[in-house]
Amino acid sequence: MLPQLKNYFKYFVDFSEEELDAVSGFFQPKKLKKGEYLFVPNEIATEIGFLLKGTCRIYYLIDDKESTRNLVSENNFVTSVPSFTTQKICVEYVEALENLDLLMLSYQNLQTMYAMSAKWERFVRLLTEYAYSEQQKRIYSLIALTAQQRYEQFTKEYPDLVQKVPQYIIANYLGISPETLSRIRKN
Repeated sequence: MLPQLKNYFKYFVDFSEEELDAVSGFFQPKKLKKGEYLFVPNEIATEIGFLLKGTCRIYYLIDDKESTRNLVSENNFVTSVPSFTTQKICVEYVEALENLDLLMLSYQNLQTMYAMSAKWERFVRLLTEYAYSEQQKRIYSLIALTAQQRYEQFTKEYPDLVQKVPQYIIANYLGISPETLSRIRKN
């Protein structure tokens, strides 16, 4: 198992090397080119990927208008969470903004991991709690912060994404127009 993934697991739960080695074969490498999709609407997300290299976004397309829900960078898991957890069809796109290197874990292998040790269930619970907390912080920022404050928070928390992600996508993620983002950046 790659050190990046081991470190990620150990950040949340104190796994032994043996516990990690026992599941290393469950993760399969996958590459996507910039502009390709990991998941699209009307398919089931049967896998979750650990992002080794690259950046991607999760967005909805409603009435031909994109709405960016999340931006995901290296050393994080990415999937269509509602589809993966329920094994029902996606309603969102997961798009590669750069060439991606991933380690993919199938839904079935995750279920096997749960049966192997309660630590895996604990890991996923802690990861879910963390993701929920991050989403709540994002919702709060969209409701309570000005566009300027949202951009400042974004640049402080995700400085790597400021350079990697196109400005129109950052604007979309922040809930502002590209023109507004341009004015904010000038100030």
